[in-house]
Amino acid sequence: MPRRLLPTMTPTKALPSRMINRQLLPVYSGSVAAGCRPERRFTLLTYNMLSPYYMWPQVYTYVPEPFKKWEYRHKLLEYELFHKYHADILCLQELTGKDYEKFWRKQMKRRMNFESQYAQKPPPAYWTRAEEEMDGVGTFYNAEKFEHVATDVEYLSDILGALTPSEKEWMAQTQVQLTDAAGRVVGKQSLKKVITQRNQVCLFVTLVHKPTGSLFVVVNTHLYWKYDEVKLAQCFVIMRRLKAIVRRLLTREGASYSKIKVILSGDLNSSQDTLSVRFLRGQVVKVAGLEFQNPMRSFLNGSLYDYIPKEAFDNTCYSGKIKGIFDYMWFHGRDFRLLQVLSGKEVSEELSSTAQPGLPNELHPSDHIPIYAEFEVL
Repeated sequence: MPRRLLPTMTPTKALPSRMINRQLLPVYSGSVAAGCRPERRFTLLTYNMLSPYYMWPQVYTYVPEPFKKWEYRHKLLEYELFHKYHADILCLQELTGKDYEKFWRKQMKRRMNFESQYAQKPPPAYWTRAEEEMDGVGTFYNAEKFEHVATDVEYLSDILGALTPSEKEWMAQTQVQLTDAAGRVVGKQSLKKVITQRNQVCLFVTLVHKPTGSLFVVVNTHLYWKYDEVKLAQCFVIMRRLKAIVRRLLTREGASYSKIKVILSGDLNSSQDTLSVRFLRGQVVKVAGLEFQNPMRSFLNGSLYDYIPKEAFDNTCYSGKIKGIFDYMWFHGRDFRLLQVLSGKEVSEELSSTAQPGLPNELHPSDHIPIYAEFEVL
């Protein structure tokens, strides 16, 4: 269970008394939760950590200089992930290759007996730093509860092989209005070119849940931050790769559809009314005469937001002027029972009461908040 952030853990001074703690929201009644066998419970966290190289000065003007420093933010991240939340599976985004190899991979193993897998984004053309400083996504898991089976990586720019001829034509003909960081239109480009120039990745980690023998496919991704059509295309590439992975798992001895369970977590940079979220939900999405429907809807039929009151979260991202619910956990209610979720509304109340425009700040190391939930394996 998440614990109270201790005043001694902040690098400068004790916590202000006005700080508000996030609350665990029970999804089912106490009798249902009490009836769950402990070995069937597990906790999951997804978190965009905010890479030190994306602390853009023109975006984070509201953050005091001491709280922008990576050393300061890293100490807070360490406390959150080693102590405060302590989930059984962690899906992290904007984790640099250097930080993964030199710190998190080793320290998670040493301190918590967690194994991990990592997928780094290929550096974009503008990147001038060392390749190891590029970010990616990392999945960490409790080795006492989970055993590694396989790891797959999908580079979301490698999209053309996943498309039908009509989809390729749609991508070639669709023009995307390009915008700068301030939202100003700066030109047009074909959807095909926009997507193939992006560098997002998706990490698929297949695990055996030791207490039940179930196969978990844990999907961890971070979609591009703008253009709905781009994020939709990235989602159906992910789902088509997931379909191939499930087919492969079915060839394992003793495997069956009922034993394979999927969790999709990450920063989708998408609000709940966007094309990509509607697609993941299994709705038919019509674009330019084409119809797209999630081929994996029998494994993913909803997100955790479908199970909790709407007012539980105002935002999961508090980046200055860009705020919204962008971070998700998707699953199927047949496979997992959501037991409790860490509420997010308290963060909005905290910022309002202290007249702060956004995150990060003295006590929150990222512009995103971690999403934490407890599940029962069904």
